[in-house]
Amino acid sequence: MTVYWVVWDAGAHWVVDRLEREGALPAVTRMRERGAFAAARPARPNCQTPPSLATLFTGTWPAEHQVTGFTVPGAGEGVASHVSGFSPDFPAVPPVWEAMSEKDLTSALVHAPWVFGADGHVGPHIDSAVEAYSRRLTRHALLTLESGPEAQHWDIGGHRVEVAVEEHRGVPERVKVTGGESVLLSPDSGWQSLSLDRYHGTWMRCVRVGERLTLVHTGVWRTRTAGRNPKTLQRLAQCPPFAGEGVGPLYRRGEFGPRLAEGGDGSAEEVFLSSVECVARSIGDAADVVLETHEADLVVIYLPMTDDVGHEFLGWCDERSAAHRPEIAERVWSYIRRCYSWSDALLGRVLDRAGPEDTVVLGADHGMVGSTHLVHVNDQLVRAGLAARGADGGLDPDGSQVFYHPANNGSLWAAESTAADPARARQAMARARAVLSSITDPETGGTVVAGFLDREGRPLAEAGADHAVSYLALADDYQPSAELLGEGPVVRRVPKPGAHVVNTGDSRLHAIHAAVGPDIRPGTAAGVVDNTLPAALVLGQLGLGPDTRRLYPTGPLEPTHER
Repeated sequence: MTVYWVVWDAGAHWVVDRLEREGALPAVTRMRERGAFAAARPARPNCQTPPSLATLFTGTWPAEHQVTGFTVPGAGEGVASHVSGFSPDFPAVPPVWEAMSEKDLTSALVHAPWVFGADGHVGPHIDSAVEAYSRRLTRHALLTLESGPEAQHWDIGGHRVEVAVEEHRGVPERVKVTGGESVLLSPDSGWQSLSLDRYHGTWMRCVRVGERLTLVHTGVWRTRTAGRNPKTLQRLAQCPPFAGEGVGPLYRRGEFGPRLAEGGDGSAEEVFLSSVECVARSIGDAADVVLETHEADLVVIYLPMTDDVGHEFLGWCDERSAAHRPEIAERVWSYIRRCYSWSDALLGRVLDRAGPEDTVVLGADHGMVGSTHLVHVNDQLVRAGLAARGADGGLDPDGSQVFYHPANNGSLWAAESTAADPARARQAMARARAVLSSITDPETGGTVVAGFLDREGRPLAEAGADHAVSYLALADDYQPSAELLGEGPVVRRVPKPGAHVVNTGDSRLHAIHAAVGPDIRPGTAAGVVDNTLPAALVLGQLGLGPDTRRLYPTGPLEPTHER
């Protein structure tokens, strides 16, 4: 018996539910009809990807697993330090595949975090693992192509690539790119993979914007594999280059023309969305290899595409957000549908692979909300005399009383010198909360700060307040920023319309959860569950945890769409 666990990053329940009801996700429909379907409350107080994945994979909250942000505040030297939440030093609670190892059960993992140790090795309980996110050489980039007989040279992650433009009647027509191999690209040829050497590669596309011809690549990672299954590892080594993200920042910068929201014709969206399809293809190929060749008790497949597209598009389709753009919402929703369909297609292949004694779990780390503005928290604190600027213009934590943490995980910290005196810390944090609560949107005059949370995500009660750390819960459509601007308004518009930082309790942040398998009653509408449930379900189905039949609610269900 095998448990298959498919994770869609930012697979928002409200999005999946709508798409499934539209008939766009046939694999999800199979799961909804044959098993349990629910919304899942993500990590709190911070619901960025590392804390939310740690909650999903360990079955515990951040207060226990200690992953408290994309980067974890205070994990290095001094309270202002922060280290990656994906560091092999985390999480403090072992993921389920480590807990399984005590019973000699094995796992196969596709681009899941926290599998490889700090020494780059995996344990004997790993059937096979492939991972690349921790070893990125360079992010996406573009090169403006120049006409003429001379070839251009492009450094891509330390690899020298030769680029030669071929013209027809004086007009650039196609491009020959030579790295570890050669490919011919034209504006009509789409994305193609390019080997840079034995271990590295990327995906490239030629894009014409007006009279300008550019070459774009998706970034370079070094993929690593390990485990006890030689057949799987041999096949994984033959997969195409890894693509870990789309070219969203280039899209937002207008490199492919104006976005739909800025009067564009949709061509920029097509370039961005097609770059995300490279991610779907590269991870999908690795997942297919594992599905065909594994000998594991647990298979985990992590898919990031829904998060990538959600950040760039989702707010424009979110009717509860001021980011909603009704004039383009239907067209943008079609792009979201396409992206989710790629994830659904892989889920369908997992369902086809699973036998009657197997279990398939679909999960996500968090959902997504629309976003319109960033709140530059430290600028407000500096102007109030609570935070200080250094000689370089950046934040000076040592010279501050209170500061918004550079980790940008929503947390407000008393400086070390302030925290050493409880009475002083209490006074400084109370003043900081008052100062931040006074922020208003310069366009609407509306209040920006909704409240403050403690380390466990509960509303901050003054009587029991932690005077060293608290979390900032902003009103709908506002997200915090640690960037210190120095001048101008504290509240500014943001081009990225989707976000998830602090878990404010909004149902749009709920993740999708679905499961089919033995002892899971068909048609179970479980309402809203904690996102700690999936780990318990996985262990239970493997005989290592609670009775599956007792995991889902049996009483009146909590509404899934109400805040």
